Formats: sequence, structure tokens, C-alpha cells
Amino acid sequence: MHTTPAWRPLALDDAPALAELFAAVEAADVTDEHYDAEDLAEELGAPHVELAHDSVGVWSGDELIGYAKAMALPDATDVHRVYVEGAVRPDARDRGVGTDLVNWLVTRATQQHLDRFPDLPGEAHIQLHAPNTAKRELYEAAGFEARRWFFDMRRPLDGDAIPATTPAGGLRVVPFTEAYDDATRLAHNEAFRDHWGHTPTTPDRWRHTTTGARSFRPDVSYLALDGDEVAGYLVGHEYDAETAMTGIRECWIDRLGTRPAWRGTGVATALLTTCLRSGQKQGYRRAGLNVDSANATGALGLYERCGFRTRHTWIGYVRAL
Repeated sequence: MHTTPAWRPLALDDAPALAELFAAVEAADVTDEHYDAEDLAEELGAPHVELAHDSVGVWSGDELIGYAKAMALPDATDVHRVYVEGAVRPDARDRGVGTDLVNWLVTRATQQHLDRFPDLPGEAHIQLHAPNTAKRELYEAAGFEARRWFFDMRRPLDGDAIPATTPAGGLRVVPFTEAYDDATRLAHNEAFRDHWGHTPTTPDRWRHTTTGARSFRPDVSYLALDGDEVAGYLVGHEYDAETAMTGIRECWIDRLGTRPAWRGTGVATALLTTCLRSGQKQGYRRAGLNVDSANATGALGLYERCGFRTRHTWIGYVRAL
């Protein structure tokens, strides 16, 4: 007999329990996503998330068996987007906990949208692992629809040397420096302005998730400069929990973009090959990234030409609010 689980908002002190839940989920669902307590404390402390209202944990005694979190972006253009997430421990599934958590997410996301941008269309977004049909069916039953396919791609770095490339037009590829941090954020917002699901990244969110994150690695991050202007950028990360679990140092290409005026000049290829060559020298054994399979700038083709191959497929699900 199962006791009735207790529901309460998550707190920063719950990061270790959340890490245990994530480890159990990854072991069952094989997503190649590994998190430690420090990673999750960082995520729980993200700007624009009020844990008391925007999160919930489901507890069976001292064990966290499920959680959900909704993050409403503070800005909106044509659509106000709320990003939702949630999971249930494998040994606690098929008891209705997942259904209750999805219903909670829809209710909370709807309220966040009405509180912030009631005059705009609202959408709840989540990426689901394609092989996890049970979880996909759970969200589909709550009105979520598959809209976009994303590929997690990997490339080994312990093989032959990677040829160097340079961009045209006298552009220079240089290591990332703090002095260009906000210019890089603005370049990213411009480069991804027309991409599906993009909302401009605010300074605090950029710092929290990108160049201020504990996973950020400036030594594998590069800029393409035209004079003193950022034409393109590559931001590299490394996840300690991933290395600890797999024994493989992986250079994760978190963000790579070229501003429209410099597309077609080889900027992205030069940034990517520079990063891969640097990663090889620094002892990384693999590089990884996530790409929208329908990216209009041809990113998927670029990555395939540079030796990346798809390892996991994720589906972007959307529900109108």
C-alpha cells in the first residue's frame, strides 16, 4: 500500500533530493543527461522563477518522487512563452502522479501568462525525449502538440587532427573575453531573432544560464570580430556531473550563432573548428550540441559536415494557454 504523497514547493535545499530523482530517471529513460546537486541548485535559483509559486515537489516520506517547475519569460514579442518541466521517479509511475503534475503545470503556466501578458497569445513549451512514448502521451492528453524536432549530436575529439578554417572578409576569431559579454548577448538575440521559439535573452538570464553558469568554459569559447564588432560567437560549456558519470570530458557547444549581416562568410565554421581544435588540445574527448532539425540557417548541415552525428532526438511540444 502506498501512502498519500505530500506536495509542497521546492526550495534550494531540495537540490540533493532532486539530483537523486534525476539520476533515477536517467537510469531508466537513458537520456544521457546527468546533473549533480550544484547544477540543480543553480537551476532552482534561476531568475524569473519564484519557487514558492512556480515549483512543486511530491514527497513520499523523505523521498522526492516527482517535481514540476514553470518559468514564464519576462519579455514577449509575438507570443508569451512559459517553459515547463517535470518528472516522476520510475518506481512511482503509473499512480497518477505524472497526470497530476502536468495538470498543475498547465494551471500554473496559464496563471503566469495571465499575470504578465494577457493581451498576447500564450504558450507552454517543453522538450520531451522522443523514445519516451508514455511521457509524450501524458502531455498529449493534456493538450500539448508536437511542433519541432531537435537533435542532440556528438562528435569524438580523440581522433585525427581537425583542419583549421578562417572566415572571409578579414574577420578575426579570438578567445571570448568578459569585455564582450553583453555585446555577445545582443549578437545572440539578433542571430536567433527569427528562430522558432526564440525570445530575447535578458542580461540576468544570459549571465545565469550562459556566461555566468558554473559550466561556462571561456577557454573553449570564441568570438568572430569585424573590427571591434561581434559578428559571431560560440559559447562552450562543460558539465562536471557528466564527466563524473561517464568518465569522458565533453565540450558542450551551448550557443553558436552568426549575425545576419555576416552569414555566408564562414563565421560559424571557423568558430566551430577553432573550438574543436582547442578542445582536442585541452583533453576533451567529445563535443556535443543540440540543434533544431528545421533550423533555417542550415546549422544541421554544418554540424554533419564537421563530423557530428545524432545521438538523441527530442520533440518540442507546445500547448496554447
